[in-house]
Amino acid sequence: MTPERPLKIALYTGKGASHSWIWFVDTLRSHGIITIEFITDVRDIAADVLVVSGGDPFALFSHIGREGVSRMRSFVEKGGTYIGICAGTYFALKFHDDPYPWLNLVRGEISNFAVEPPPNIRMPHKYLVRYRDGYVFHPVREAITLNYNGAIIQAPLYGGPGILSADAESQASYTNFTPKTMFLCEKEAATQALLGKKALVTKKVSRGCLYLFGPHFEHPYFPEANRELVTLLSRIPPRGYHLELTGSPITGTEKRTWVKDVKRWISNGRLAALGLQNFQWKIGEKMYDPERLAYFFQACFTLVAFLESQQSIRAIPDIPNRAQTLALQVRKLGPDANEAEIILEGIKTLTSDLYSLAFSTLQQPLPPQRP
Repeated sequence: MTPERPLKIALYTGKGASHSWIWFVDTLRSHGIITIEFITDVRDIAADVLVVSGGDPFALFSHIGREGVSRMRSFVEKGGTYIGICAGTYFALKFHDDPYPWLNLVRGEISNFAVEPPPNIRMPHKYLVRYRDGYVFHPVREAITLNYNGAIIQAPLYGGPGILSADAESQASYTNFTPKTMFLCEKEAATQALLGKKALVTKKVSRGCLYLFGPHFEHPYFPEANRELVTLLSRIPPRGYHLELTGSPITGTEKRTWVKDVKRWISNGRLAALGLQNFQWKIGEKMYDPERLAYFFQACFTLVAFLESQQSIRAIPDIPNRAQTLALQVRKLGPDANEAEIILEGIKTLTSDLYSLAFSTLQQPLPPQRP
């Protein structure tokens, strides 16, 4: 008998996706799950699960358009599982009488939408996002306590909603703040906006299902939440999708040269990003800083170090040149948000390609043994 293929996850990393998808990948990898396809085009989703994590739902819609939304809806209706986290949850909720044409598969309200939100007390660039006649406001950041199916756990909140919906089943609610919770409005207003509200809901749609998370269960510093996320994924039945290996096998001198070139330029790019401390860029509805660019370069560096440790690896020939181009672009980067966006999309693609190569290296057939 042919062994059952494992669960295949399509992870959206295109425009609108921020850096938090790296948390998702690293958490799953630490639990032995590496059957992940990184996608920027949602028109043909050949996977069991589609994950849309943190970022900017406005930029996501600007990129995929109505056709992309229609394809995502069809994916769910035909038996796929949609996992939305933070921005991915807003994208799936219909929380306004005149909603933007996003996925809108779960009707209800969010507790952090107001025409006149509470006064902001810190981090104004993280507090408000305009939506139609009002604002989505973010009462707190960092760790918050949740009741998850009767268990008390913690997970961080970085802009996710409090959900008020009878259209979906609740699996978690916000129960309390923690010593690490950072208040962006007064505690009393944050309490009213979040505590007792739903943090995770699920809904069946035709043959498929949605799981919508406000907090980031995938954040690697929260192992209890990580385990619950992995357990949830383990309950989704695979439907037999094939995952293609990325790149071509190389070894010996060819491999050492490829790794050396990529590593050098990624190191250059990381140092250049860390030297841009005085800049911020508004890309879509989100503010980005040099630390975010450096985060991607650091992830790339870690992946290349792994590839360096392997005897035979999968490689894409043009990655050294792409890494060089990005490093040189970062060196010249100033306040121009358009240039920053080009670099952001480039480093996201490079990062996802290196993850694909690392995972393909682990899954590639072993070379034949010499007699």
